Amino acid sequence: MRATYLASVAMVLVLAGCGGGGKVAAPTDGTLSQDMETGRDAVDLGRLSVAEGQYRAAGVRALARDDVAAIGDAGYNLAVVQLDENRPQDALTTIASTRAALSVRGTQSDDTGLDLVQAGALYRLDRFDEAANSATSAARASDPAIVEKAQLLSGIIADARGDRGTLDKVAAYFTQLPKTAAWSWLADAQEITARRLLADGGSAQTAYQDAMQAVAARQTHVEYRDMARGLSVAARAAGQAGNASQAAALYLRASQSAQKEGDTQNADAWRKLAGTLNMPDPFASPANDSTTQPRAAATATGAVTQK
Repeated sequence: MRATYLASVAMVLVLAGCGGGGKVAAPTDGTLSQDMETGRDAVDLGRLSVAEGQYRAAGVRALARDDVAAIGDAGYNLAVVQLDENRPQDALTTIASTRAALSVRGTQSDDTGLDLVQAGALYRLDRFDEAANSATSAARASDPAIVEKAQLLSGIIADARGDRGTLDKVAAYFTQLPKTAAWSWLADAQEITARRLLADGGSAQTAYQDAMQAVAARQTHVEYRDMARGLSVAARAAGQAGNASQAAALYLRASQSAQKEGDTQNADAWRKLAGTLNMPDPFASPANDSTTQPRAAATATGAVTQK
């Protein structure tokens, strides 16, 4: 089955201020600096449309300033936001334009950050071979954070393609991570371990446990898109273990989480795997007109107080 990829794989790097054109060292243009900071704040609050506007404004200012590093950062961040908004084709357009703008200025900067986002966008468009090539390029980065996320994405793509050789290499990379590595890296390692077990026909129960440990860590650290993907891996493990009802419930949970985070593509895919179109949602807006709600509430209150 296809393994789904979420844009939050790259979002980690946005918050770290890592861009395709290199890290900006405190730009002297106050407007540019403010646009970038406001964009990052909006991302942190999940206000992606606001973030997109701020990164566009930052990019316009960077072009006016003819600032190569800022152009790369703004283009990278804009592409990541577009990917998180489920607009992979727009992200690819932004990446291509950013590369062209950097090329015109004769930059020799490290584009591996752009390679990483490009890999994610291509994967979302089911262009697996191209996505794998871009992920391989990103894995050559000098920044360990880009390398780690590129390895994770390479493993997810390999799992989708049935490429056991690459999946084994990625698993070996994660096996070598120290126990003191960042929590997110360790959670990624658990996901890859689970995927490899399932691909190899290993213990589905162990794969389930690994996936759910990754889910718990991501839930704790408010990484809900990655958490939802982990739930889908756990669902796959439950299915391979012969527990169809548990698999359906896990796919439903993954779908609902993804839907609430705005990831409609994965939400739809996982809901279909759950085998149902009905997701219980006690917090959905009532279908009734708002003017009828106070009367309904009053009636309910009266029913409770009557004896």
